[in-house]
Amino acid sequence: MIQQQLIWGYLLLCFVLATLPWVSNRLFLLKRLAHKNFVIRLLEWMVYAALALMAGWGLEWQLTGEIKSQDWEFYVSTLFMFIIMAFPGFIWYQQRKKQQPTMITE
Repeated sequence: MIQQQLIWGYLLLCFVLATLPWVSNRLFLLKRLAHKNFVIRLLEWMVYAALALMAGWGLEWQLTGEIKSQDWEFYVSTLFMFIIMAFPGFIWYQQRKKQQPTMITE
């Protein structure tokens, strides 16, 4: 039962980390930026993906006592899972960007 709760908690952590760069204007929740462009958000998302992978390794070590060797297919599928988890935050970011008023110069 505890193992199942830890796995669901890990998936929730991954979802939060995947959506965080798209819903917050803070850089790594520390520094507030007036404008955070797409490239900065993407780089922040990649760092969070690496942190989620390291947390997964830590969880695997905690539950089994070892980290199993994986092939490249595992890491590609993990990356795509993280992309899918970021989708709601990315859509929210795009919708918010469209709603911001633009300056009209004449």
